[in-house]
Amino acid sequence: MLVAALTPVAHADVQEASPKRELRGVWISTHLSLDWPNRTQTPVQQRDALAAILDHNVATGMNAAFLQVRSQSDAMYPSDLEPWSYYLTNNQGSAPAPSWDPLQFAIDESRKRGLEFHAWINPYRAVANTATENTPGQYAATHVSRTHPEWMLTVGTVKILNPGLAAVRDHVTNVIMDIVNCYDVDGIHFDDYFYPAGTIADDAAYALDPRGFPATTAGRADWRRDNINLLIAGVNARIRAVKPWVKFGVSPSGIYRSSTDPAVGSPTSAGANQHFVTNFADTRTWLREGWVDYLAPQVYWYIGQTGSDYKLLVPWWNENSFGRHMYIGLADYKMNTAGWLDPKQIANQIALNRAQTHIAGQIHFRHAFLAADPLGYRTDLRQNVYNRPALIPPMPWKSEIRPPAPANLAASAGENAVVLAWAPAADTRDELEKVRQFAVYRSPERAIDLEAAQNLLGVTHGAVNAFADTGAGPGQYYYYTVTALNRLSQESAPANVVSNDFEAPVVRTRDAALTLAGGTATLQPAAIDGGSSDNWGIESLAASQTTFSCSDIGARRVVLTAVDKAGLSASAEATVNVLGRVPQPSITVGRLDATPTGAGANTIVLGYGAQSLILTAADAGAGTGFAWTAAAGLAANGAAATFTPTAAGTYAFTVQATGENGCPAVASVTVPVIDARCGDGKVAVCHKPGKGKDWNVCVAPSAVQAFINRGETLGTCN
Repeated sequence: MLVAALTPVAHADVQEASPKRELRGVWISTHLSLDWPNRTQTPVQQRDALAAILDHNVATGMNAAFLQVRSQSDAMYPSDLEPWSYYLTNNQGSAPAPSWDPLQFAIDESRKRGLEFHAWINPYRAVANTATENTPGQYAATHVSRTHPEWMLTVGTVKILNPGLAAVRDHVTNVIMDIVNCYDVDGIHFDDYFYPAGTIADDAAYALDPRGFPATTAGRADWRRDNINLLIAGVNARIRAVKPWVKFGVSPSGIYRSSTDPAVGSPTSAGANQHFVTNFADTRTWLREGWVDYLAPQVYWYIGQTGSDYKLLVPWWNENSFGRHMYIGLADYKMNTAGWLDPKQIANQIALNRAQTHIAGQIHFRHAFLAADPLGYRTDLRQNVYNRPALIPPMPWKSEIRPPAPANLAASAGENAVVLAWAPAADTRDELEKVRQFAVYRSPERAIDLEAAQNLLGVTHGAVNAFADTGAGPGQYYYYTVTALNRLSQESAPANVVSNDFEAPVVRTRDAALTLAGGTATLQPAAIDGGSSDNWGIESLAASQTTFSCSDIGARRVVLTAVDKAGLSASAEATVNVLGRVPQPSITVGRLDATPTGAGANTIVLGYGAQSLILTAADAGAGTGFAWTAAAGLAANGAAATFTPTAAGTYAFTVQATGENGCPAVASVTVPVIDARCGDGKVAVCHKPGKGKDWNVCVAPSAVQAFINRGETLGTCN
C-alpha cells in the first residue's frame, strides 16, 4: 500500500445515514507480518490469532475480509508453483508443522462469521527489499527470483516480475487460477504494486515483444500500460470462464491522473503520484472495458488536504466507475498523525462516501490500526458508523439470479429474545441459487420496507435457518420477515411476515339493541364491544352478523371477533335484540247486492246477483300502507279494492302490508267466478232431477230462487 505525504488541515463534518448495502472491508497484511502471522508461533497459535482478527472485524461491523495470501511471489497455502511464505514458517519454502492450510482456514472462518473473503495478491512483487535477498531463510531455492532470474526487473531496491514478458503473465495467471480452482474464494484482489516508481530498465523485454508500440517515451509508456492491461484482461477472462461468480478487483493508488479536465483526471497537484503515469496502470480502461468488477483506490489523504483533497478525489472516482463497484481505500494507519488528529476523520470520510451515488463501500488499511483504535476512531465506527448491519452490494453484470424465498417463517419467545426460525434452504447444484446467508428484517409496520436500511435487523453467519433478536425489550412489538442471499448478495423475495406478539386479544362483549328501519338495520361491531383489549393493540373488530332484516326480529346471538396487530384473534358472544313489528294483514270480502246465489260468499255468478266484490285490507298492527297485486278487473285504492270480473275462473288476490319498521307481510284471498249467462237475460241452471242424467236449463231470473231452493246450482253442469 502506498504512503502519502501528510499536511495538516481542518476537517469537515459530514453526516450520512448508514445504507442497507455497503461493502465494509479490512485489509489483513501478511507482508512483514504486519497484521498476521507471527512466524514464531505454532500453527494452533496462528489459527487462534487469525480467528481473533476475524472476530474483531465482525465486532467492528465489517462484512468482508481481504487477506494477503501472496505478498512477494510466495504462498500462504500449499502450492506447487511458489514456496511457502517466510512470514508463516520463518523459513521460506518450509511447510508448517503440523501441516495446515491457512488459506482454507481463513475461508472457513470467514464463512462462519458471515464475511465475504477476498484473496489478496501482489501480482508482480518478487523481492520487497534487495538488501534482504541473501538473508538466510527469506528466499528459498524454489523462489522465482532463483529459478527465473531472467524474469526479474529491478527498480530501486525492489525486484518485480517483469510485466513485459509473456512468460511472466502466464506464470502470474497460473498462480491466480490455482487459487481460483482449488479454493472457494469470493474474490481475487490485486493491490497497487505494478511498475514501481523509478528508472525501469526493460529495454530487452520491449525489444523482444514491442507489439507495434513506437520506441518513443510515450510509446514505451503505452507499451507498459498495455503489458498490465494484458494481465488484467487475461485474468478476468480466465476467472469468468471457470467460476463466473468470483469477483476480480484491484486497489490502485488513490490518484489516476492529475488534470483540470475531469475527463482526463482528478483535481490534484501534478506532483502527486499518479498511477496512470508512474505505475502504468490504466484503471479507467479496466473499468470501462469491464475487466474488473470493482476498483478500490487508496485515497489516503484527509478531507481538505492541500494538493490531494479527499473531498475532491472521491467525487471524481464516483463519476468514473463506469457501472462497476467503487470501494474507497481508507488510511486508518494515519490516524493520530499530522493532519489526522480529528477522531472523526475516518467517520467523515465514510459519510462522504455514502453521499455519493456510485461509491459502494470502503476498505480499511489495515487491521492492526483498527485494533489499536487511535483517538478512539474504531470505537466510533463500531458504536455509530457501523452500528447497523449492511449487505454486500450485488453485481448484476455477473448474475441476476436470485435464490428462492425462505418458507414457513415462525416466531417464538426465547429467553430474553425473539427466536425466528424458517425452513432450511433447499439443496441445489446451481452455485448462484445456493443460499449463502439470510437477511432478517424488523419493522413496527406490517408492510415492511425492505429497502429501508433501518429495517435490516441482521444477517446470519452462513445459511443457518434461525435468528435470535435480543433487542426487542418488554412491551416492544415488531413485525419480522426474512430473505435469502446468494454468494453475489442477490436477494430473494421475502418470507411470510410474523410478529413477536404471542398473546391473543381479550374479547369482552355487551348486549345491544337495534331498531329496524326500512326493513333493515346495520350493526357496528363496536356497538357490542364491551372493552376488548390487547397488549399491542387491537387492529380490527368483526361481528358474525352485521345486517339484520325483518326475519331477525327478536334476540339474536352474535359473535364478536377481535384481531390484534400480530394477526392473532379471539371471539366472544353478545345478544343483539332486533326491534321491529311484522304486520298481520287480512282481507275481508263484501258485496253490495246480497241476492243469494247458493255459490258461496266469495263467489261471483256472472248473470245473477252481485257482479262485483269489495275487498278490504286491514292490519291488526296498524300497517303503514297496502299494495295489491295487479289483476284484470281489480280496481284498488289503498286498503279498498273492487273486483268486477268479465269471465269465469278462479282469481287469487294478494295484498302486502308494510309496517312502521318497513317489514312487509301479505294476505291472500281466492274469488271463484261462475258464468251463468244464457243470453236474452236468462240464467243457466244445472237441473238435477235425482234420477238419470243432469241437464242444463235456462230460466228467467225470477225463477232462479226456486231452483236454488231445490238444491239446483247456477251455471252449466260441466
